[in-house]
Amino acid sequence: IMWDPVFASSLAGYASFACWVIVFAPQLFINYKRKNGDGLSMTFLVIWLAGDLFNLAGVVMQDLLVTMFILALWYTVADMGLIWQVVHYRKINKRLREEVVVDTDTDDLQTCGSREERMSTETDPLIEQTGSISRFIESLSIEEKEISTTVLNLVGGSSVILLILGSCYAYYSVHLKTPKDPEDGMPEQMLSVFPQILGWLSAILYVGSRIPQIIKNTKKKSTDGLSLGMFMCAVMGNVFFTLSIFLRSTDRHYLLINLPWIIGSSGTLVFDFMIFLQFFIFKKKENYRLD
Repeated sequence: IMWDPVFASSLAGYASFACWVIVFAPQLFINYKRKNGDGLSMTFLVIWLAGDLFNLAGVVMQDLLVTMFILALWYTVADMGLIWQVVHYRKINKRLREEVVVDTDTDDLQTCGSREERMSTETDPLIEQTGSISRFIESLSIEEKEISTTVLNLVGGSSVILLILGSCYAYYSVHLKTPKDPEDGMPEQMLSVFPQILGWLSAILYVGSRIPQIIKNTKKKSTDGLSLGMFMCAVMGNVFFTLSIFLRSTDRHYLLINLPWIIGSSGTLVFDFMIFLQFFIFKKKENYRLD
């Protein structure tokens, strides 16, 4: 059987894609089940998204493997979906807290009002007027919240659609213009400065993105609300992604071009294993307290 590096690389790339397709599913399910996303650090998610955006731009401009482009695009879309869910639940929980406060204040006002009714009936019109104004202001507040949620959904949905269409157009525009290697028909990759800068920025953001989550877990002394499955899929996705690069070629020039993406994927593994360790330590402490 003749070794086909292109096929092996594509196979690893699609295995990585399979891991990344389901990577956020465990976390999305936990958030949905808890109706809360407070287990995740928003700083972690935003840095992760920024890294994915730089990664996507670098992959497009450097005209890397099509599997790398598909993965980079999916990373970004999935990040945006997870961030939207966390923001959505935070808005809902904030609204619930405000309603609890309003209900408490209303009960206090009603108690005071009943006392005043017993003392005098002259203030009844004023009380009724004040109550009407409060209800009117509350109805306006609800309408404003509904409008802001609708705007948020429209902006988020439009951003995802524009990102997908724009990225696909840009990638294939660059891909068609890139000279092909006569031996295997693959693009002849040339080392370009700007895409490399984007790639290295992406690598730095990827590696650093886990730090806020590690700090959050350490401060809480808990990984409650965080999905172990998400980080397991991320680890497997990064391993297969790195393999897809090395299986394609071990040529020095080729590896130099892909070095930012190799560092970005393999470098996060160290911090992911630190988060794994936190799952083990904090869960063990929680079980010990229960015993």
